[in-house]
Amino acid sequence: MTDDDDDAPALPAAKGRRLPVGRKAVVTRLWRAAKRQLEAHEARLEELPKGAAAAESDAKALAVLARTVRELVALDGAAASQEGKPTDELSPAAGLRHVAELRKELARRLEVLAAEQADSASQATAAEGDA
Repeated sequence: MTDDDDDAPALPAAKGRRLPVGRKAVVTRLWRAAKRQLEAHEARLEELPKGAAAAESDAKALAVLARTVRELVALDGAAASQEGKPTDELSPAAGLRHVAELRKELARRLEVLAAEQADSASQATAAEGDA
């Protein structure tokens, strides 16, 4: 072995299977991360001299943080409305039914759009013929 081998990163240990993480746990972790980021930005803004404006990057970061909080509030609301639901995931059969329903709805909408386009094309052709 050479010294160069010592600089190589170590291979990760054998990974065990990770347990699926529920929506509530993910939302809780996201809330904590958002709170930490907000506290960090507040501390940074407090360090600015009086009357100094925050940098554009700070404004963008706070805008992203505000959007994240808004989405977390929406997720919390969705989670609260589904409290009685035993799991976050659809069963395979329910998932397939959901996909089939989406396909049917998409096909119906495409047919309506195609019919509207055909009608407008025929009306345009008729109007050109009358002119």
